[in-house]
Amino acid sequence: GDRQRAQMASTATFLLLPLGVFVSISVLALGMFFLNAGMSEQKQAEKALRRSEERYRELFESNPNPMWVYDLETLSFLAVNAAAIRHYGYSENEFLRMTIKDIRPAQDVPALIVDVSQDDQDLNNPAEWRHRKKDGTIIDVEITSHVLDWIGRRARLVLANDITNRKHAETALRESNERLKKVLEVETVGVMFWDLASGAMVDANDTFLNVMGYSRREVEARQLTWQKLTPPEYLEASREELKKFTRTGRVGPYEKEYIRKDGTKQWFVFAGSSLGNDACVEFCVDISARKHAEEALHKLNTELEERVARRTADLEAANKELEAFSYSVSHDLRAPLRAVDGFSQAVLEDYGPQLPEEGLHYLKTIREGAQRMGGLIDDLLTFSRLSRLPLHKQPIESSNLVRDVLGELRPQQNGRKINIRISDLPPCEGDPSLLKQVWINLLSNALKYTRKREKAVIEIGSKPENGETIYFVRDNGAGFDMRYANKLFGVFQRLHRADEFEGTGVGLAITQRVIHRHGGRVWAEGAVDRGATFYFTMKEGTTA
Repeated sequence: GDRQRAQMASTATFLLLPLGVFVSISVLALGMFFLNAGMSEQKQAEKALRRSEERYRELFESNPNPMWVYDLETLSFLAVNAAAIRHYGYSENEFLRMTIKDIRPAQDVPALIVDVSQDDQDLNNPAEWRHRKKDGTIIDVEITSHVLDWIGRRARLVLANDITNRKHAETALRESNERLKKVLEVETVGVMFWDLASGAMVDANDTFLNVMGYSRREVEARQLTWQKLTPPEYLEASREELKKFTRTGRVGPYEKEYIRKDGTKQWFVFAGSSLGNDACVEFCVDISARKHAEEALHKLNTELEERVARRTADLEAANKELEAFSYSVSHDLRAPLRAVDGFSQAVLEDYGPQLPEEGLHYLKTIREGAQRMGGLIDDLLTFSRLSRLPLHKQPIESSNLVRDVLGELRPQQNGRKINIRISDLPPCEGDPSLLKQVWINLLSNALKYTRKREKAVIEIGSKPENGETIYFVRDNGAGFDMRYANKLFGVFQRLHRADEFEGTGVGLAITQRVIHRHGGRVWAEGAVDRGATFYFTMKEGTTA
């Protein structure tokens, strides 16, 4: 029995030994299988991770917008893409030595610190910030960020979108809208918006509506058209303006009337500009008050013209009567004056030796008075005729005219030491006979008032000034007091006694009348005993 049990145990041991080996081998084989399977999955995961990182890196680097990663604790830059380097102007190494505070304006840093400290979300909504580029330029950016783990560090991935231009455009649009709003609120300017396709007004400011008497409800209902507001007599002209507006995009300024709601008409001046898509804006100013004033002025001018015509006719009649009277007076006065002078001379010749000295003096005084009165009458008639004589203007060589006048005045120069200097005298255009009288009067005065000088100096010249030529005659004679210069050119006005210097006091008045008829000016400067200078100018094309 013991042998049998031993044999059975031996048999069992033999049978169990291979089974254990098989189990061990099987377990080892299964372990190796699962180990190999795990290693394959890890490699695949690592490969997928590398592919993901490569895709992320490619997305990060190739993104056209600036991107970076920064540490949420130190705020240091951990990575930046090429767009950030290009847009902000810093190199990669410069970025990695900086913090996100370095690209902010100093005044924005406190808000940044608060924003970072309150970051407890994984994904943040876009927010607007200001950034500072390397060159100091401040830009507006829209930030989108994402919190992530960066090699064991808590970090934030940032995408920055530069919206500076958009902000400027928004600001410009806002300012434009504000300006437009102010324009619409101006109480003196009417503003209308039109739909050219239908001809209807789509909007208008209160200024226009108040003047026209229409309500905003009527505008909103498209009840107002330019045809309805335009009087019939302006329709054709308005259609032409509309054609011009279609071609150029602009219209006006032009004036016309609009029909108010109560049927009365209102004057406006219009100007408009296209807004595109058959829309346009038109501005108008109420000019009714100006038009009424123009009508009143036109009426007044018409009345004044009629009055002037009547007065002119009356004046012409009076002038004719005065002319007839002047000739009559001159004839009636000259005859007795000639008789007085003639008989006085006859008495002197026939009875002079028999008369006492006092009688001879009286007769000479009578003759001088008669001759003086005759000269006054002649000068006065000459002066009165100047305003009636027509001008016969023609080119005149001033130098030749002056030399002719000096030749005629030779008797006044005989026996005297006179230095006459004639400078360049430009030619002019005028009436030769009248201008000759001007030079005669001025030069004879210069010769007369230098008579008491041992050596007289008379200078005749010209000078350009303010686009015109000024002619002058200067002497070193008796001169005059400038306080009485306004009397020089008056008829019969004299600044010297007759016993000092002879004359009637009409010569300078004639000179002024001639120069004024030539459209010029005449004036004088002087000082007592230091000489005088007389100036005159002429303007072409004036016939007076």
